[in-house]
Amino acid sequence: MNFTELSYKVIQGDLCTRCGLCIGICPANVIKLGRDNYPVLDGDCQECGLCVKSCPGAEADFQLLSRQVFQSDYLAEDIQGHLENMFVAHAADEDVRASGTSGGLITGLLIYLLENKIIDGAVVAGFNADAPCAIRGILATTPEEILNAGKSKYCISSSMDALQLLRGKKGRFVVVGLPCQVQGLRKAMAVNPALAKKIYSVFGLYCHCNMEPYVQLDILKNQNIKPSNIKRFNFRGGKWPGGFHVVGKDGNGHPLHNTLYTTILNVLFKIYGAPRCYLCVDALSEFADISFGDFWAQDYDGELSRYERCTIVSQRTTRGMEIMQNATENGAIISHRLPEKRYSKRIINMARGKKRRNQARIYRMHHNGQKTPKYNIPITKPGTKTRFNDLILRWTFLFRGPLARKLLLKLLFSPAAKTFERLNLYRKRKFCNYHGN
Repeated sequence: MNFTELSYKVIQGDLCTRCGLCIGICPANVIKLGRDNYPVLDGDCQECGLCVKSCPGAEADFQLLSRQVFQSDYLAEDIQGHLENMFVAHAADEDVRASGTSGGLITGLLIYLLENKIIDGAVVAGFNADAPCAIRGILATTPEEILNAGKSKYCISSSMDALQLLRGKKGRFVVVGLPCQVQGLRKAMAVNPALAKKIYSVFGLYCHCNMEPYVQLDILKNQNIKPSNIKRFNFRGGKWPGGFHVVGKDGNGHPLHNTLYTTILNVLFKIYGAPRCYLCVDALSEFADISFGDFWAQDYDGELSRYERCTIVSQRTTRGMEIMQNATENGAIISHRLPEKRYSKRIINMARGKKRRNQARIYRMHHNGQKTPKYNIPITKPGTKTRFNDLILRWTFLFRGPLARKLLLKLLFSPAAKTFERLNLYRKRKFCNYHGN
């Protein structure tokens, strides 16, 4: 097994998630990032097979991963995956909380673990100081580096390439990743015991979809902003809940729109969504120790409606519970356990929708003789409603050309987008059942 096999089966087969795992695990350091973050060979392959064995693109056996992580079988009917508890939480330090997208919880937990010498660093997706629109994997070993890496990134980030920085290092580390990256990391830990010993915990991110790595450049060009004139591009910058936002060389922030960020993001996912994301059936990083996403207090009534600007947490393993409890008891975070009857309908609906839509796509593509990833879960014939949703999604792909994207970007970042936003909010209130938790 070698990179040629990986290239043929995964990259050329349009199954590459661009997670960066093959780069991070290659002992010879001969796999590099190429155009649009696809891996390329840059040297002589040693044919160790680690890249093929670790890659989540063509295969991620959910049954095998479940037994590896949870010592139990995978139950496809469990929409949220193996789950022990859910929490609403945020970092106790207000500066740390403000540095994150919602509750700053991941940042707060990582700083707590680092300052208490429980870990020696964390692999995270950070910002590239030399290219304000580029996201890169970094090994953060100081609180300052963790703080600087905060906030959501909604574009392809091959951050698992930073695993190569763990080679030769002693200590314990947390790795933060998206669902596909978590799957690849678990596979890599199974075939590389030396790496597994260094991973103290795996933090996962909720993920509906991810966009091509050039989406920021298209947005800036559409807004007549030169990348050389900005210091950083943020997907969730400014006042919470944030939005598309640039930080100038002078350090001042500039919002790019006056609508909710979700109004724009939901359309951009359709016209810039990475193709492999539409074959993913894991929305909540089901094989992490702890998974994190946005908590929306507006969906709740009673006491929970006060917990705005917080993070929702899926605790899945004993290690995950240990981290949450210790961080809470030591005052690093403030957390509230959710009773099962008040689990987030928004999150459950998102996960269910992604699973059904993408399973329908896998079913159709498989029966058309196209390559699809193998998850070792039942992929049954979808119902009429799911097939219709898949058809609608395919229609939106007609707007992925340069001209259509340009026109849609002009509309989305214009004052006229307010009208679209009002229609979209009405649609959600009328047809999306996630209020009143």
